[in-house]
Amino acid sequence: MLKFITSFATLAFLIGSFNAKATTINFATALSAGNKGQSLTVGGVTASAWVVSKTDGTWSSQGVILNNRNEGSTELGLGVCFSSNCPSTGNGNINEIDNNGLTFDVIQLDFGVSTFVKSIGLSSLDSGLKDGFAIFGSNTPQTLSSLTAIAQGTNSTVGSVTPIININQSDRYFFVTSMNRGINDTGSDFLLESVTTAPEPYTSAMLGLGLLAIGGALRLRTSEQRAGQSK
Repeated sequence: MLKFITSFATLAFLIGSFNAKATTINFATALSAGNKGQSLTVGGVTASAWVVSKTDGTWSSQGVILNNRNEGSTELGLGVCFSSNCPSTGNGNINEIDNNGLTFDVIQLDFGVSTFVKSIGLSSLDSGLKDGFAIFGSNTPQTLSSLTAIAQGTNSTVGSVTPIININQSDRYFFVTSMNRGINDTGSDFLLESVTTAPEPYTSAMLGLGLLAIGGALRLRTSEQRAGQSK
């Protein structure tokens, strides 16, 4: 019986602790500042830049690139712009995630497999109400029209120009875009700074179960030793 409990406890503990530590990828600091390609991979996560037509929902990556801004504590992270007009600094209405003109910008995060995302960090949300953000999750790419946003709001909603937005959902793809994406919407611009992954909730539960089982096994062993000594 003791051997079974010990084996179970060890297995549960190993399963629970395999991915028990949260991991944060900070795009702003992991990459050099300036214009990048249409997609890039950091820490196994691929970020790609897209623009979407406000009229017919068509996705396009033609001439679209990512730009990494690193201009102080509140201007950090990835934005989207066209390679033909992409200033690497300043100009938030051009090189951030915005909804200006006939298209709106999207940064797609591809984790390769379904992954539990704990939170996503944004930056450059101004002090007004204009910078609405929306974050979607899906196991298939480019399906925003059929999805409900996991999180959305403005800088006033989260109370910070560099907010950490709680996600706590498993998906392969996550989409970071403007909250308002209609033909007459404009003025929203912000940056994608970071993403934090964590173990699935059941993994944490398994870790706790493993620790309890180990404690039980130790108590059983102590009890058996005492019983043997009293004979």
